[in-house]
Amino acid sequence: MQAQYEDRQTGRTIAVRLTFLDQWLVIDREDGRELDRWSWRDVAPVPGDFADGRMRVGLAADAHAVLALDDPDTLLRRAHATGMQQPAQREHRVRRELPLPVWLVGAMLSLAVLVEFVIPAMAGMLAPMVPASWQARIGDQVQTLATTLLTRKDGNPQCDAPDGVAALNKLVGRLPPTAGTARLHVIDSDLPNAFALPGGHVSVTTALMDRADGPDAVLGVLAHELGHLHHGHSMERVMRYSLSSALISMVVGDIGGGALAVGVSQMVESEFSQDQERQADAFAIDVLAEARVSPLPLARLFETIRAEHPEADGTLAEWMGSHPTLSERIATLQRAGGGQTAGTVLEDAEWQALKAICRQPVGK
Repeated sequence: MQAQYEDRQTGRTIAVRLTFLDQWLVIDREDGRELDRWSWRDVAPVPGDFADGRMRVGLAADAHAVLALDDPDTLLRRAHATGMQQPAQREHRVRRELPLPVWLVGAMLSLAVLVEFVIPAMAGMLAPMVPASWQARIGDQVQTLATTLLTRKDGNPQCDAPDGVAALNKLVGRLPPTAGTARLHVIDSDLPNAFALPGGHVSVTTALMDRADGPDAVLGVLAHELGHLHHGHSMERVMRYSLSSALISMVVGDIGGGALAVGVSQMVESEFSQDQERQADAFAIDVLAEARVSPLPLARLFETIRAEHPEADGTLAEWMGSHPTLSERIATLQRAGGGQTAGTVLEDAEWQALKAICRQPVGK
């Protein structure tokens, strides 16, 4: 039986032949190739008056196409002759498309829910399941990349002057066993920074040590990073970045996805990571107290950085930053107080050797 297949998605009209197979209405092109197939029980008349006077039928719940029939009675007789049941008497429902702005708002809200709640929850559940050997490999690779990217131009990528290494080990040895252990690194960089990575890596830059008024402040920094390792934050952070990047790649594709993933990852890092930073600060305060080291030098280091980078404070920094504001962290450390450090964590010569750890030793 002949009919016209009106594709509402492309606007094309195609001459077709209709046959029945089991409970299906098979729609073939004139050359015999199958174009579409509808369940006969779901076929329903399309309401309305049409200019050509022909009846239209389509799937009751889908308006992607309709059939224009010259002789609908013949179609029903052939269906009956082949044992097909009479289609249910229902009205054809025209599928209503939501406006594009509504779709966009819905997509953004869905993405926000995933970023704010689902991804952090998944990262927290998945991170502890990663084997230690995998975490070590991930940390090794990221540490190598971070050292390459952060080392200043003409800087020394191998900061391992023996006296400096000895001073660094003595410094972290002041902390109690409860602080845990780490694979310590100093990076010859102009950027004042410190970070912890999976596999036990803890790094501090020479620029950060240059801003410290003594080794007590650097010890506070190391205690904070050990707090991240203690709580498993580093692997969670890797999982969050990976999941958010994968999500954005699925949503927008590869083109432009990388840049957008960075932005969304930064949002993921915001409030959730700020809570992690507060945990690490609390851990540092506790282990410094056990080591009888004052947290106030760390507070003074933060004050120095705040004076250099006032943009690190304020409402915008609090919302977008991966750390709480410096003012909040300074106030927390000052409230902890703790008095003066008992004894010295490093002698002056050892402190100078630590700050010169990236300089090539004599004769090397």
